[in-house]
Amino acid sequence: MRSIYKINDNWTFRRGEEEPETVSLPHCYNSVDGQDGSKMFRGVTTYERDIRITGDELRRTVLLEVGAASLSSRVFINDELCHEFRCGFSMFRVDITKLLSEGTNTIRIEVSNAVDNTIYPAMADFSFYGGIYRDVNLILDDDLHFEETGKGLDGIYVHPGINGDDGELSADVFVKRENGYAGGATCELKVIDRESCEEVACASAEIEGSHTSMTAVIPKVSRWDGVNGPFLYDVVFELYDESGNLCDKRTIPTGFRTIEYSPEQGLLLNGKPYKLHGVARHQDFGGLGNAITEKELQTDLKLILEMGANSVRCSHYQHCDRWYELCDEAGLLVWAEIPVISSVPQKAKADENAFEQMELLIDQVRNHTSVYCYGVQNEVCMVSKNEYTFDLVDRLAKKAKELDKSRFTAQANEYGTEDDSPILKSTYILGYNLYYGWYYGKTEDLQPRLDHIHAANPDKPLILTEYGVDTNVRFHSTEPRANDYSEEYQLLFSENAINAIEERPFMAGGYVWNMFDFGSAGRSEGGEKGKNQKGLVTIDRKIKKDAYYLYKAHWTGEKFIYIAGRRYVNRPSDKTDITVISNVRELTLRVNGETVGNAVVSSAMTVFKDVAIRCGDNEIVAISGELSDKIIINSVKEPDPSYTCEKKTESDNAINWFEGLDPETMEKADRTELDPGCFTFEDTIADIFSNDEAKAVFIKYLRPITEGPRFDPASPITVNALLGFVKALNIPESLLVSCEQMLNRIKK
Repeated sequence: MRSIYKINDNWTFRRGEEEPETVSLPHCYNSVDGQDGSKMFRGVTTYERDIRITGDELRRTVLLEVGAASLSSRVFINDELCHEFRCGFSMFRVDITKLLSEGTNTIRIEVSNAVDNTIYPAMADFSFYGGIYRDVNLILDDDLHFEETGKGLDGIYVHPGINGDDGELSADVFVKRENGYAGGATCELKVIDRESCEEVACASAEIEGSHTSMTAVIPKVSRWDGVNGPFLYDVVFELYDESGNLCDKRTIPTGFRTIEYSPEQGLLLNGKPYKLHGVARHQDFGGLGNAITEKELQTDLKLILEMGANSVRCSHYQHCDRWYELCDEAGLLVWAEIPVISSVPQKAKADENAFEQMELLIDQVRNHTSVYCYGVQNEVCMVSKNEYTFDLVDRLAKKAKELDKSRFTAQANEYGTEDDSPILKSTYILGYNLYYGWYYGKTEDLQPRLDHIHAANPDKPLILTEYGVDTNVRFHSTEPRANDYSEEYQLLFSENAINAIEERPFMAGGYVWNMFDFGSAGRSEGGEKGKNQKGLVTIDRKIKKDAYYLYKAHWTGEKFIYIAGRRYVNRPSDKTDITVISNVRELTLRVNGETVGNAVVSSAMTVFKDVAIRCGDNEIVAISGELSDKIIINSVKEPDPSYTCEKKTESDNAINWFEGLDPETMEKADRTELDPGCFTFEDTIADIFSNDEAKAVFIKYLRPITEGPRFDPASPITVNALLGFVKALNIPESLLVSCEQMLNRIKK
């Protein structure tokens, strides 16, 4: 029988010239500098430890399983390289049997998060944490066992279907014979009702080669119905040798459901409308980076379910298998995706990496009932809007559908992607990340944009895949507006987006960006460094921002009252508005024990206008029946400066995340004094393209220009003049800065 031994303890970790230290896994070597705004280390590190192997163990097959190592890794056994892996979010296993000897053996894993634009993500608004950040196991197999590599996590693909009232389960089973075993093999399948623990179906199959197919029918099957009823069956696979000995056993939880889309009704789960009340989630956690454990997973799950969400976008990469398992059990529909994001390096090696990550994602998560779609790109038109990118996305979508026909393909685009862009043809689901009222425009611009996208693509599901504003719980305003980072503005922005989604039947739903604040090493804004603060909960999960309760009021039936603005204590007036978030029918407001207002609740936010308060503590209480909430506020003569975020721009909108960053290193790309003896943007296109090195730099950074139909490499105009003609391309300032800095290293 298969044996699994966790080897998370006593690893010797080395980084650069620093003294080695003993660490336990999961481990992230950017848990601090990936979140505090200091210069984040990006480079090669090593993890090393000894294991003891007995003679009996050597007679079995020994595999090393690494849950994830970011962003790339190389495995050495007794100083011999045995495996290289360039997918930092997927699990990998490697057979190390032949490299082991009886007694003490040394495992060394080199892990790198160094800049490498042939590994996705090449550019993104989150910290590229390094480390072995999931469990590492030794797996020992008998001579006959289920396949361990390349055929899912268990060597089994399950395919649940529904025919009338019955469930139809088919399974592809893959086995491996080791050490010359050539005997017979039999697989027994049992379907167990989780609630009654009774067997409801079974099947048996002889396996002559390495693969067999099996089927079973579950009469009057109970359906997996999202958060309303996430019913699961345990499908047990037992593998026997020719003598009837049990050699391997796997249990795969499985649910039966249907999911489809109607332009008139939106998304349908088991034939009924099911609007996606979704949240996007990054896997990192305050003080831990991405080295999270079961404790953090459970914390996140509890917060998501308490708020009433029914779907999660696993942004922007493959999350740990346990998370998908928890979503199966909780009924959370999952958008799973790969980190093809922001920028397409347009290199064959990078393309290969994108396909490898897609194949690994699907191979490893396809047995999870919660997964309903595969995202193939996120905002790639931001930097590289051209035919190369369109073709890559199209090929990725086709590959995803080839690997798993039962799931939708999906993509998420930034607002500059046209409503009829060729890229939209590649996937079934269309996602748009729209930040009207934050990075551009006004909040009310969202509604007509959604209508225009739908009008151009009437038969495709449309999802608002990102929407949100950076919010620091220290900042507050009586007149909230974009770019103030206040809790009050997050409420106004969120209410508009929630209503925009709910009021449009054709909308499949949305994913608020983000459920939790997360590390973004290149950021310095909103009074914080190294973090994206668009979460509804702080990165340490200790504070639920006011907007968290707004979503809860919209999405749950649990009755509650919450007074917003509890951190806005000192208010510069003797009158103030009191906002109460609730889903009750009637509210009473009391100030210092006296009733000052009654209201019939007509929306999630009830505002009591111009409530009189005095200098010193004022007890504000909102009541409905037995429910109540209380805050303390104070009237002051002058505004409290600690509530105001220092503005970095006079614009009404916030600075977009990529502005000022080098797209490859994700570090600040400052303008420096230029050397007139080297190339600059004051040189002509013809001169730049007459120098092979300068030409290569120009194409690398400004391919959207060079691939335009009217671009002339022999043009006598300067780059700056050309840029004036191509403003419509919306090329990020960071790209222009980085391009000119690189050109300025090349002598004319």
